[in-house]
Amino acid sequence: MRMNWFLDKLPWILTGFRAAAGLAPWLFLLAGDDMIIPALLIPLALLSDIFDGIIARSRGVASELLRRADGWADLVFVISYTLFCAIYRFEALQPYWPFVLALALYKGASTLHDFHRYGRGAAFHFWSAKLWALPYYGVLFQMLWGISPIWLIWPTLAMGFIAVTEEFVAVRLIPIWMSDQPNVFAAIKAHRALADRANPLD
Repeated sequence: MRMNWFLDKLPWILTGFRAAAGLAPWLFLLAGDDMIIPALLIPLALLSDIFDGIIARSRGVASELLRRADGWADLVFVISYTLFCAIYRFEALQPYWPFVLALALYKGASTLHDFHRYGRGAAFHFWSAKLWALPYYGVLFQMLWGISPIWLIWPTLAMGFIAVTEEFVAVRLIPIWMSDQPNVFAAIKAHRALADRANPLD
């Protein structure tokens, strides 16, 4: 009984862990400690992002509230670590800053497009976004650990442009908010199926 309760709450625990871990580099900076532990939290945060949804679906506890919390936890963690690296590891990013800035502006425009279309951020959870996260978290790890050159930067930029473009196209083509779709083609197919069920005589 207790194990079942724990497993049902585990997606929330993992989501909360990821949000809290986002504060780590700033807290360790204030304490005057090195960045080893914040760097080691990055792969743990990535694993929590992968398994919270898997566990939630397998336990039947996936919900709209959990999806929103998951999105906010991702946002807190990624923005916090990214800002920290941009401020305190900027010299490592200098050779790439025009490409990084272009991707950041593109992502910002895509997010504004999400809110204009749906009133909230898109959450398709496409595989392209998941594949973007892998090298992105790797870049954050390399920067915090002090590994140079940042050899994962180019895969991160490439997957970033692909992921943002796929999401932008999906938001443009699909008028309703959807989640948990593997790619834009599956999302369009799922939307058409919903529309056919809603209007069986059309």
